[in-house]
Amino acid sequence: MQNSVVNVLSAVIAVVFLCGAADRYHFPSHDWGYKKHPNWSLLPHNECGFTEINRKHKIIGGAEAYIGQFPWMVGLLDPNEPIKTAQIFCGGSLINDRYVVSAAHCSLSERYGLVKYVVLGEHYQNTVEDCDDFRCSVPAITMRVEENIIHPAYRTVGHPKHAIALNDISLLRLRDRVANYNEFIRPICLPTFTSLQGESLDGCDLETSGWGAMGPYKASPSSDVLRWVHVLISDEECSTWNPYMLTQICAKADEGADSCPGDSGGPLMATVLSTTRRSYVTVLVGVTSYGSSKDEYDSSKTCGSHIGVYTKVTQYVDWILDTIRK
Repeated sequence: MQNSVVNVLSAVIAVVFLCGAADRYHFPSHDWGYKKHPNWSLLPHNECGFTEINRKHKIIGGAEAYIGQFPWMVGLLDPNEPIKTAQIFCGGSLINDRYVVSAAHCSLSERYGLVKYVVLGEHYQNTVEDCDDFRCSVPAITMRVEENIIHPAYRTVGHPKHAIALNDISLLRLRDRVANYNEFIRPICLPTFTSLQGESLDGCDLETSGWGAMGPYKASPSSDVLRWVHVLISDEECSTWNPYMLTQICAKADEGADSCPGDSGGPLMATVLSTTRRSYVTVLVGVTSYGSSKDEYDSSKTCGSHIGVYTKVTQYVDWILDTIRK
């Protein structure tokens, strides 16, 4: 993520997902079709999507995330580096004690190969103990990936320099279970709420986060710290910029703000009101896939003047439920 973009990934204000009728998303229930699925019980419905960060103290725009703001964030570690010094090259989202959702192009990369290890509870990549002005976290946990599961219909189309990824979603099965959830490691909710089924996100202000590039150019260094940014869904603007599929979401941040290389696989997040004891939960509505530039002939920039294209997770909940196992 880049500076203003950087703002992109820092953290604090989880936007309440009320885009349209003011009460459209009050106290949502889960779609009955999902609740009937035999693997429904594998999802942590009462443990997902909440953070200990007090929403009253959140700010709009941010840069660096607060520690524990996005406890579902997972870093995919470069398999070509020694495990103790490996850097994060893609993001992901923890969805239960055994599975991470990421992008297919992160799990099946020509440069990196298959993902072997991920890190949970990370904030600053290069410190053992992460502290901010408010508190310190417990040490991050590195976990072995048992299986990289690529969506069977994943493919890229178009010229290699401007390729479009379709069905760009994957699951990483961890070799061991996450033993306990805490304020720094916790799953995000899948978009199984009835109110999210078939609804347009047009006009909604969402969030994305990651450890991606700090600038728009190919040589821009990655961020040492988890960052976040707000992105706005604008179907009209996106459709005039570049076509995208019904299985994708298009979003755009302020000029200069964007998700950048290294943010791929990370979450596009909405916050909804919940019926649980927690008044709000965060929902995984998209997976960062790729950016599309206004100027197809300007290959010097990889983000910052782009729209972001995200895999629409509501289109893949059935596949996720069919694929996960105990």
